Amino acid sequence: MKEFPLTSVLSRLKPSGLFDDVNLVRTPHLIYDAPMRLSEREKILIIRLGSVGDVVRTLPAISALRDCYPDARIDWVVQDLSEEIVRSLGEIDSVIVLPRKRWTKMARSPLSWPRLLKEVVSWLSRLRGQRYQTTLDFHGILKSGLISRLSGAATRIGFKKGFCKEMNYLFNNHHVDPGDPRLNRMAKNLCMVTWLSCTDSLPKAWLTPLEKSSEKIKKFWRRIQPVSHPVIAIQPSSSQDTDFKRWFPERYAKLCDMLVEKLGATIILTWGPGGEEAVNKIRGIMSLPAHIACPTTLMELSALFRKCDLYVGGDTGPMHLACFSELPAVVIYGPTDPLVNAPYPHSRHRIVRVDLPCSPCRDKTCQRLDCMKQITPGMVFDETASLWHEIMESRAVEKAPFQTKISETQVARS
Repeated sequence: MKEFPLTSVLSRLKPSGLFDDVNLVRTPHLIYDAPMRLSEREKILIIRLGSVGDVVRTLPAISALRDCYPDARIDWVVQDLSEEIVRSLGEIDSVIVLPRKRWTKMARSPLSWPRLLKEVVSWLSRLRGQRYQTTLDFHGILKSGLISRLSGAATRIGFKKGFCKEMNYLFNNHHVDPGDPRLNRMAKNLCMVTWLSCTDSLPKAWLTPLEKSSEKIKKFWRRIQPVSHPVIAIQPSSSQDTDFKRWFPERYAKLCDMLVEKLGATIILTWGPGGEEAVNKIRGIMSLPAHIACPTTLMELSALFRKCDLYVGGDTGPMHLACFSELPAVVIYGPTDPLVNAPYPHSRHRIVRVDLPCSPCRDKTCQRLDCMKQITPGMVFDETASLWHEIMESRAVEKAPFQTKISETQVARS
């Protein structure tokens, strides 16, 4: 059998058809978990619903899949929050939006349940009407498993038991084994498409904001002129259920003052839903000036990142968005795993972390937060300054051949 460096796919026999009593497309009784090759015009459904960081980290796998199957139809089911990212991808033919916000709101009101049920059934009916042949369940939870099973696809590919959650493996009939529980999330996603005979090398897959996403940022950029370089985007907040990953506002404020004073930096405090209070607090603590970014969508934020020189922040969705927007990043890791959640390998980045016996962990109730408390503004500043000097040196090298040619031309003319 062909060897796959990123996978430890086993050629073993496993019973399938656990949900064949449901009125869906039946699958063969026995499925081999061996690598396969799809048809050139396969109708493929990608299932990665959220979150922002996880959606972005699926992009290299999708890029590899499209390169391997240029004539296939590749659609993506995604929740409304990350819809804009998926719509910006040239590799995707159609985006199917799962309206999570709307359905969650309806679920809270018993009076809305009949209408909610009708909408869900209608949504699933339209999904099944597409007659997908293959699903790739990158998400690996109960909800994504149900979508995979109810899509009607005969070939449903997901991760094996132990590499997915909520018994997701029961809903898929082909299972990919990434091998290492601490495998970087992007490499894990690549395992699934490598299993479909695609490349086992992580491709470059940068986000490119559409022109309409850039217009608002151009106006904001004009408003904050003049800027001095480096222009540094600071993202202090994270999603509402991940407070345990946030560094402290007072330390962000101290860091920002150091960056302005010692590097002459322009600071732009970026924020997302629920994060405006944090950036206002940081600017209020600071002794030196900083700008607060205008409200942005995800792709507008990507467009803003493309105008900056550096990013500083925690292990969050915006951090991964910055790395995939080709913005060099300094990332502050506290309790989260720096291997599983490492930045995009093709991006330029530095990691700031204190190695403790209790870290990494997922204890959202931890009150000690030693992994965050032991990271000082000076530590983050040193990495940021070092990365900025590295960037300036590389820019100087890139310009050198052009400058030499000009000099030679001037000598020839004289």
